[in-house]
Amino acid sequence: MSVIVTGAAQGIGRRTAELLIKAGETVVAVDRNEALLAEIGGSVRVVVGDVTDSTTIERACDAAIDVTGLVACAGISRPGPSATYSAEDWSEIIEVNLAAVFLAIRGAAAHAVDGASLVAISSISGIQGFAGRAAYSASKAGVDGLVRTLAVEYAPRLRVNAVAPGYIMTDLVRRNLAVGAISEQMVLSRTPLARWGTPDDVGQAVQFLLSPMSSFITGITLPVDGGWTSFGLGLGS
Repeated sequence: MSVIVTGAAQGIGRRTAELLIKAGETVVAVDRNEALLAEIGGSVRVVVGDVTDSTTIERACDAAIDVTGLVACAGISRPGPSATYSAEDWSEIIEVNLAAVFLAIRGAAAHAVDGASLVAISSISGIQGFAGRAAYSASKAGVDGLVRTLAVEYAPRLRVNAVAPGYIMTDLVRRNLAVGAISEQMVLSRTPLARWGTPDDVGQAVQFLLSPMSSFITGITLPVDGGWTSFGLGLGS
């Protein structure tokens, strides 16, 4: 019995896979980057492939034998102004961030044991508006709607939920900070808990949704954002 983690080569997916392995789970790690997948230690089975190809999930399910959980984490972000955003970029964002999540959940559900938990990684961009993120925000809002629908469709045999990370300190964010694409002051002043999120914060929330501790929770999107989506006019004195 195994948990499938897509996008497991780096970032949130990588850390989630590591936390699950540390907790004693067997993980089927899925990504296109074979070299980075090979760095994951412990009880892991590696599947190299593109999540937009349904046969990749089929191979992951075969490697898992019996699926007890899924973390659909693979995704891409390609910001740009809507007025000049290309149809090709739009289609790729929707295909990777939304259509592939549907394929992953549907494929895993067909092989899952009763009581399995399936978790998608969404984003606060699916809840709030961010300029220059039309395609990305639409894809993540789509994930939230997909989760609600599939939670109803697969109940009571399976649970389906999502986690919506806020600003999480990953290597990508560090690069964006270095070139001035993100302002640390803006992020921290807008976050009630006044710190960056970590991949552990997200991975632990995923672990909760995979575990029996959340056995009466399905169809939700759980923000892991330090209070970002609750922020109103400003922080109180």
